[in-house]
Amino acid sequence: MTSEHDETTHPEGAEYPEHRTFRVRSCLLALLIAVVAFILIVVLFDQVIMPWYVQKGAVATVPQVIGDKTDTAVAVLKRAGYNPIQYEVRFDDKAPEGTIIRETPEGGEETKPGRKVFLIISGGKEMALVPNLLGMSIRDARMQLIKSNMTLGRVDYAYTDSAKDGTIFQQSPPPNLKTSTSTLVTVTISQGPLLGRVVVPDLSKLSLSDAIAKLNSVGLQVGKVNYQNGTPENQVLDQYPESGELVNQGATVDLFVARGGTPTPTLP
Repeated sequence: MTSEHDETTHPEGAEYPEHRTFRVRSCLLALLIAVVAFILIVVLFDQVIMPWYVQKGAVATVPQVIGDKTDTAVAVLKRAGYNPIQYEVRFDDKAPEGTIIRETPEGGEETKPGRKVFLIISGGKEMALVPNLLGMSIRDARMQLIKSNMTLGRVDYAYTDSAKDGTIFQQSPPPNLKTSTSTLVTVTISQGPLLGRVVVPDLSKLSLSDAIAKLNSVGLQVGKVNYQNGTPENQVLDQYPESGELVNQGATVDLFVARGGTPTPTLP
């Protein structure tokens, strides 16, 4: 008789379940080991090998090219293993046109070869056409100069019949001249016509007769003549009003004349 507890027989070549489970576990373990090994290799390459490779002989000093001509600076940087970029041109009153006025990174800085070096190039002095200020008020002239990137210089005043009071009738440099924007523009503003007024001439060192003739030629008269010790005799030592003052036509001018002898201080 066959017992109830006889083991079930398996067909020849059939795989037992416990064998199949062991094989799956072995595959999973091998896969896990492979993944861990790959991660370790990546980390090692990224954190150790690459930094060592980059640092080993991969740092150089940026050449100093400020003040060099652009072509020279580009050649020097390329020979040093850098990539020069002509970034922009800026006007500069001190640096000659076409020379380097700035580099980034700066010369002397240690960086990796192959890095871009940005160059700023001098455009030389900024030039402009002097605007025409004739006939303008001083306020309008300032605004016009600002638009032209120029600056107002000395302001003079003079009487003239050729221009309206308060307007510019002379300027230097003249209109439409091409010059540096750093050039100051000097102007002369009209104080209106003389209207019968006369500028007192300089009579110093003239003889009395010549001084009188010069006064009469501009419509003025000799006033009181004061004689003082001094030489040469009969020469004008001083006058009042002084030369350059503006007086009405027909006005008188007092004279201080030498009479010979030891000079005495001129009284005010």
